[in-house]
Amino acid sequence: WSSDVCSSDLVDFDHHSDAFNLDELNINADLRRRCPVAWNENYGGFWFLSSYDAVSQTARDGQTFAHKYEPDAADGVNYQGEMGVPRPDGQPALGIGEVDGPYHQALRHALAPYFSPGAVQKMRPFMEQSAHWFLDQRIAEGDMDLVLDYASPVPAILTMKLMGLPYDNWPLYANLFHSVMAVPQDSDEYTDAIAQVPALMQGVLEFAASRRAAAQADLTSFLIRFQFDGKRLDDGQLLNILWNLIAGGVDTTTSQTALTLLHLGTHPQLRRQLIDHPELYRTATDEFLRYFSVNQQLSRTVTRDVLLGGQRLRRNDRVVISWLAANHDEQEFDRPGDIILDRAPNRHVAFGLGPHRCIGSHLARLMSEVMVKAVLDRIPDYQVDVDGVHEYLGNPSMTGLANLPVTFTPGAAVGAARPSE
Repeated sequence: WSSDVCSSDLVDFDHHSDAFNLDELNINADLRRRCPVAWNENYGGFWFLSSYDAVSQTARDGQTFAHKYEPDAADGVNYQGEMGVPRPDGQPALGIGEVDGPYHQALRHALAPYFSPGAVQKMRPFMEQSAHWFLDQRIAEGDMDLVLDYASPVPAILTMKLMGLPYDNWPLYANLFHSVMAVPQDSDEYTDAIAQVPALMQGVLEFAASRRAAAQADLTSFLIRFQFDGKRLDDGQLLNILWNLIAGGVDTTTSQTALTLLHLGTHPQLRRQLIDHPELYRTATDEFLRYFSVNQQLSRTVTRDVLLGGQRLRRNDRVVISWLAANHDEQEFDRPGDIILDRAPNRHVAFGLGPHRCIGSHLARLMSEVMVKAVLDRIPDYQVDVDGVHEYLGNPSMTGLANLPVTFTPGAAVGAARPSE
């Protein structure tokens, strides 16, 4: 590796460390100024992209910067997938995120109707019912945990509905993905959570088998019937896709909503502005997506020698692209460190960009908007117990809250119906 642009001592950081996570925005800003396409020698070496231009260019070029996970590919490229540098042990391939080419395009095209704006709007009454039902369970108490009692179960139940899984199973999936994201990868809690994966995967396969015998109008039944090149998906392909969709549906919207509620709970003027101007919910939701970028970064594999930001990247190099850094680039966003509820334009990349842009973006955006609005409508004076809040640390790919304890003036239940199949 050689370059006149920047020297290696500028990019010697450990993106898995608490120190990096706690100072990530400042480190990224420094890198953007000095070296937006930077070489980091940790973890076997990788490029770290921190500018909006470099991230956008890379994300749009799926042929040069591969997503797929294929460590023993026949073409001699060690495709590492999206899950980071280094890839976590025991992490299965993601069924949509970590494939490329015609198979990926066919899957996206087939799944698109389930995640279209129109399909998502039809789910809004169910989202609102679920949000108000979970608030009803705690509103008379005057205290609750807005993650464990609310922002975790609501997206999980919606994901169960979409997939056709039994609603009562939501804690199994929500708790697993929440634990995997919320605790350090070298902790006993992480080991315990990962140990539950095989049994849950087996459960998903058994559920899929039941749908083979008696198809319903759900996403699992659809995937069982889906064909590519005249063949149906085998169990491995089916499991990877289902797992990918469950993971995407369960914890990311939880994290986005929790971080938004924490910020509004600790910035009363911003909260008052949103309560007084509900017409701002749509632009505000996008602004919180930009600001937090809960899917902070993903990795790519370079498939051919290429110039990027004045640096020469070589075939087989590993790349980490930071959506968070791109979404705080001063060249693209005016005052990126401020939350501006009516920011426009707002070309954020919180959902990614290019061929692998998040297929569930419309669903996630609406679900977060519905959940935030329900809280501000029902418990507008909630106070955050800041000392009890624990943010994810040591996880470079995701940010979120392990919990969010709040107190508020007790209120009356509205009698929302329990979400049921």
